Amino acid sequence: MTEAEPDPLDNSVCDPDVAWTTGNVAEAFPGVSTALGFTFIHLPMERAFRHMFLSLGVFTKADLPVPERIEDQFWTAFAGRAAANISMFRKVARVTPGTSATAIEQQLFGYVRPGTVDDNSARRYPVIMVKAPKTVIRLPKRHDAMFAELRRWRLETLPKIGGLDAQGCLAVLADARDRFHEIMVLHLVVAFVSSGLADQLSAMVTDANLPGLEARLLSGVGSDENEVALDLWRLARQEIDLATFLDRHGYHGPNEGQLHSVTWREDPGPILARLGDYRDIPADSPRAPANRSAEQARLRQEAAAELAATVSPLKRLAIGKLTGLAARFLALREQGKAGYLLTFDVAKAAARRLGALLVDRDVLDDPSDVFHLTYDDLAGGVGSDRRALVKHRLAQYEERCRYQLPQAWEGIPELIPVAADAETDAPAGTQVTGVAASGGVAEGRARVVRDPATVELEDGDILVCETTDPSWVPLFLVAAAVVTDYGGMLSHGPIVARELGLPCVCGTETGSARIRDGQRIRVDGDRGIVEVLESA
Repeated sequence: MTEAEPDPLDNSVCDPDVAWTTGNVAEAFPGVSTALGFTFIHLPMERAFRHMFLSLGVFTKADLPVPERIEDQFWTAFAGRAAANISMFRKVARVTPGTSATAIEQQLFGYVRPGTVDDNSARRYPVIMVKAPKTVIRLPKRHDAMFAELRRWRLETLPKIGGLDAQGCLAVLADARDRFHEIMVLHLVVAFVSSGLADQLSAMVTDANLPGLEARLLSGVGSDENEVALDLWRLARQEIDLATFLDRHGYHGPNEGQLHSVTWREDPGPILARLGDYRDIPADSPRAPANRSAEQARLRQEAAAELAATVSPLKRLAIGKLTGLAARFLALREQGKAGYLLTFDVAKAAARRLGALLVDRDVLDDPSDVFHLTYDDLAGGVGSDRRALVKHRLAQYEERCRYQLPQAWEGIPELIPVAADAETDAPAGTQVTGVAASGGVAEGRARVVRDPATVELEDGDILVCETTDPSWVPLFLVAAAVVTDYGGMLSHGPIVARELGLPCVCGTETGSARIRDGQRIRVDGDRGIVEVLESA
């Protein structure tokens, strides 16, 4: 490939009427991708969307081939950053019972665009009513089984990678890519179903005029992050050793949604640096992870009973089943994220091993340069010097890191310089509004965090950031509340905040740019308001 050929991480032509968003997808794959990172997942992810909708009866087999036009794909990249095609999701929502364009935009992307109109059609309903229930009923057991298999496969495969030749590394990469596709099919069904369940709960809460109840109904579901939090606490108290912790959770790490990032397995420094924060939390403290989880489960049960008390006896049974299903699918939602990270961890190891072999063959200068080659570059066999190509792509990557995409746009996006931290205090009384994602009120020092691996939080600090992924859980254990720029009720940050009983306001859009690090703020998770109290 030469510099003049099409860029696999950018698009220069797009229909101006097609709407895109960084919401949700940017949480899964945050920041700027490398050439290998994006090409490793692009087609498997696109196919996963299509197989997911086929399993629900929304699509036919004729919809399975991936179209060449990005306007007809569910996701792509602009300037190296992931973006989801709102227009495609709206197209799906309008033929799917139990949801709508408005619901999809709100639950998956955290906001609804002005002028959004629901124009549902019932033409696919008969097929969906036959296929979808079968898929959904079988899904939890299938999901659990696949997740357990991915855990086993990771622990079995990683020790072998150091002795592989180039062909062996490519075989592991291909296997990891196939497994990524398989878990994503199930994960996307979970995301779609959980969105519909949350929307139904929200409607019931609105009808009952019980503001704030929705967040409590979505709390205490039990997730992969609960296990991470508990094992961090146990590691700090030497109840488990580091090897055990890394076997269970070592696939997490800073910027973990990018293939080129470094996991805790490769560098446990970020977690070891925080163990002191948890060591002194006694087992009977409300802050102990197990007690937090139990308390949130209790609050969810109380919220379900409160909602049930407002309806007829016949509807109470439905509410009980609905809240139970919502809890199960929200837990599966976080399990699915952990599942695809397991495939990433193995793929990272295979790619780095292959990079080292290419350095030995005088093709690359550094093993990490392999991430600036595409999946097809590697699969086709790298037989000649790739230094010039890597240098060009590395320069592109570094330039793209200076910019970000809008939260939503139509056609080709206008790049925005990455927001710098506020240099002056926001005036006392300034309010930043967002989604009331997890109830409660907390006051404390704002800590504006860009990289979870390079910041120290003290007990009672309030975490303010653009978005989070599972590698941020160690900070959640210390924080008094969470404020994020992006996301909705079913985004990662709000889910973990509810599991740990932290007030959370998400979807503020500009919170991390307007609030200066060190300012004292109040987070009202019941009303979705963050108020600046005083200067840094």
